[in-house]
Amino acid sequence: MVRPKQTERRRGLLIKLLSQEKEIICQQAHLAGLTVSEYIRKCALNRPIRSRVSREVAAELSKLFGLQKHLLMDIKNLPNEEELRRELNSVLLELHTALATFNKKTAE
Repeated sequence: MVRPKQTERRRGLLIKLLSQEKEIICQQAHLAGLTVSEYIRKCALNRPIRSRVSREVAAELSKLFGLQKHLLMDIKNLPNEEELRRELNSVLLELHTALATFNKKTAE
Protein backbone atom coordinates (compact mmCIF):
# COMPACT_ATOMS: atom_id res chain seq x y z
CA MET A 1 0.00 0.00 0.00
CA VAL A 2 1.45 3.35 -1.06
CA ARG A 3 1.55 6.08 1.56
CA PRO A 4 -0.61 9.12 0.71
CA LYS A 5 1.09 12.29 -0.43
CA GLN A 6 1.61 14.99 2.17
CA THR A 7 -0.99 17.14 0.44
CA GLU A 8 -3.77 14.63 1.17
CA ARG A 9 -5.72 15.25 4.34
CA ARG A 10 -5.20 12.68 6.99
CA ARG A 11 -8.16 11.36 8.89
CA GLY A 12 -8.13 10.69 12.60
CA LEU A 13 -9.40 7.53 14.20
CA LEU A 14 -10.81 7.43 17.69
CA ILE A 15 -10.27 4.18 19.55
CA LYS A 16 -11.24 3.38 23.09
CA LEU A 17 -8.70 1.65 25.30
CA LEU A 18 -8.27 0.81 28.92
CA SER A 19 -5.65 2.97 30.58
CA GLN A 20 -3.37 -0.08 30.90
CA GLU A 21 -3.70 -0.83 27.19
CA LYS A 22 -2.87 2.76 26.30
CA GLU A 23 0.16 2.70 28.57
CA ILE A 24 1.43 -0.54 26.98
CA ILE A 25 0.96 0.80 23.45
CA CYS A 26 2.77 4.03 24.35
CA GLN A 27 5.64 2.09 25.92
CA GLN A 28 5.95 -0.22 22.91
CA ALA A 29 5.95 2.74 20.53
CA HIS A 30 8.59 4.48 22.62
CA LEU A 31 10.78 1.35 22.72
CA ALA A 32 10.53 1.08 18.94
CA GLY A 33 11.43 4.76 18.55
CA LEU A 34 8.12 5.44 16.78
CA THR A 35 5.22 7.76 17.39
CA VAL A 36 2.09 6.08 18.73
CA SER A 37 0.39 6.73 15.38
CA GLU A 38 3.23 5.11 13.44
CA TYR A 39 3.29 2.16 15.81
CA ILE A 40 -0.47 1.53 15.66
CA ARG A 41 -0.49 1.97 11.88
CA LYS A 42 2.28 -0.61 11.43
CA CYS A 43 0.61 -3.07 13.81
CA ALA A 44 -2.82 -2.68 12.22
CA LEU A 45 -1.48 -3.10 8.69
CA ASN A 46 0.77 -6.06 9.62
CA ARG A 47 3.89 -4.17 8.64
CA PRO A 48 7.22 -4.97 10.24
CA ILE A 49 8.23 -2.65 13.03
CA ARG A 50 11.77 -1.60 12.29
CA SER A 51 12.88 0.46 15.17
CA ARG A 52 14.86 3.63 14.57
CA VAL A 53 16.51 2.94 17.90
CA SER A 54 17.60 -0.49 16.66
CA ARG A 55 19.44 1.02 13.71
CA GLU A 56 21.14 3.55 15.98
CA VAL A 57 22.24 0.87 18.44
CA ALA A 58 23.57 -1.33 15.64
CA ALA A 59 25.52 1.63 14.25
CA GLU A 60 27.04 2.38 17.67
CA LEU A 61 28.03 -1.25 18.19
CA SER A 62 29.65 -1.26 14.76
CA LYS A 63 31.64 1.85 15.67
CA LEU A 64 32.82 0.14 18.85
CA PHE A 65 33.95 -2.87 16.80
CA GLY A 66 36.00 -0.58 14.59
CA LEU A 67 37.57 1.18 17.57
CA GLN A 68 38.48 -2.11 19.21
CA LYS A 69 40.14 -3.39 16.05
CA HIS A 70 42.01 -0.11 15.70
CA LEU A 71 43.25 -0.38 19.29
CA LEU A 72 44.41 -3.93 18.67
CA MET A 73 46.58 -2.64 15.82
CA ASP A 74 47.94 0.28 17.88
CA ILE A 75 49.23 -1.75 20.82
CA LYS A 76 51.99 -3.46 18.86
CA ASN A 77 55.39 -3.32 20.58
CA LEU A 78 54.04 -1.85 23.82
CA PRO A 79 55.62 -3.29 26.99
CA ASN A 80 52.37 -4.90 28.18
CA GLU A 81 51.08 -5.85 24.71
CA GLU A 82 49.98 -9.38 25.63
CA GLU A 83 47.87 -8.25 28.58
CA LEU A 84 46.30 -5.42 26.55
CA ARG A 85 45.62 -7.80 23.66
CA ARG A 86 43.85 -10.26 26.00
CA GLU A 87 41.69 -7.48 27.46
CA LEU A 88 40.83 -5.99 24.06
CA ASN A 89 40.00 -9.42 22.65
CA SER A 90 37.75 -10.04 25.64
CA VAL A 91 35.89 -6.77 24.99
CA LEU A 92 35.69 -7.58 21.27
CA LEU A 93 34.13 -10.95 22.09
CA GLU A 94 31.58 -9.28 24.39
CA LEU A 95 30.73 -6.76 21.65
CA HIS A 96 30.31 -9.59 19.15
CA THR A 97 28.00 -11.43 21.56
CA ALA A 98 25.99 -8.25 22.25
CA LEU A 99 25.58 -7.54 18.53
CA ALA A 100 24.55 -11.15 17.80
CA THR A 101 21.98 -11.06 20.62
CA PHE A 102 20.72 -7.68 19.47
CA ASN A 103 20.38 -8.87 15.86
CA LYS A 104 18.56 -12.01 16.98
CA LYS A 105 16.06 -10.03 19.09
CA THR A 106 15.38 -7.44 16.38
CA ALA A 107 14.80 -10.21 13.81
CA GLU A 108 12.06 -11.77 15.97
